[in-house]
Amino acid sequence: MRLRVLLQLLLLAGMFLCETACLSSSYLFQSEPRGKDLTLETLVDAKSPWTRDKVLLLPLEGALDSGPRTSGFFAHSSVLVRTKEVLDRAAKDPSIKVVLLRINSPGGTVTASDLLHEELIKFKKKTGKKIVVITMDMAASGGYYAAMAADVIYAHPTSVVGSIGVIAFFPNIHKLGEKIGVDLRVVKTGAHKDIGSFWRDFTPEDQQILQGIIDSMQQRFLSVVHEGRPNMTTETLQAVSDGRVFTAAQAKQLGLVDEVGYLDDAFEACKGIAFLKDASLVSYRGPAQYKGNYYATAPDVLSDDKQPQGAASTEINLFRLDGSAVFGAQNPAMAPFFYLWTP
Repeated sequence: MRLRVLLQLLLLAGMFLCETACLSSSYLFQSEPRGKDLTLETLVDAKSPWTRDKVLLLPLEGALDSGPRTSGFFAHSSVLVRTKEVLDRAAKDPSIKVVLLRINSPGGTVTASDLLHEELIKFKKKTGKKIVVITMDMAASGGYYAAMAADVIYAHPTSVVGSIGVIAFFPNIHKLGEKIGVDLRVVKTGAHKDIGSFWRDFTPEDQQILQGIIDSMQQRFLSVVHEGRPNMTTETLQAVSDGRVFTAAQAKQLGLVDEVGYLDDAFEACKGIAFLKDASLVSYRGPAQYKGNYYATAPDVLSDDKQPQGAASTEINLFRLDGSAVFGAQNPAMAPFFYLWTP
């Protein structure tokens, strides 16, 4: 009898543990079928419960990238993936009248910065909706590049803004290799096939080629700023494009931003630009893993070390030094060119 009761208790305990584990697993990793809109709307602030008009708060934070970020059990969508997801949802909602883009970023890769700006511009052209920017700690380099899609730019009083410029990093460890007796043998089809290699110094021709690439990217940056800030004179644009950052007050004086103020001020500007008497401030949120647009590459399978298989880390690794660097292999997913402020 006691054995029977004991077996029943063990069975119940096993069922309980199994159910708990299943619930925990479902909570941690749940995702709806792809193709559905996974973004949920959250009310941030509403002055009046009767208003149907909305302002969408869209955060643009951290290093700007286009690949998945790995952290613990999850592969988090990149800034680019999340931004496009939110813009796609906002384009379908007629009650969203304005997007309030809250930027707090030092910039990122050249391509990710350009794609973010392009998605914001396409959203405006497709919907006719306005974008107002509020900068927080910083809107530097690629962060400022993305802000050029805005109709109005507010800078928080303590923001730093600007850093218009391009930077590239090419570590050189050939002298270290000589000291420790390590060398890399290269077979190549052209003199510049291994340009930027860790294992040799630049030739004058290498320097000229790379400088030409940098200058071309800088001209693109300047053209985007000229389009986004049409009232800025050519002389002023050249003066502010040496890579430095500016305080909010300096940025306003130079025409880099329109106003200095707080998020509440930017929210009021959103209502003014859309001729709204009142509006609710809302934001969107979604699951940690999402694969809902053509920028998304988040993997599904977890490896033994709890990191998503095949996920390229998209932390801004300025020196591109990973475990394979000593064998001469550089990370092919990590471009060396950045619209980035690196104090």
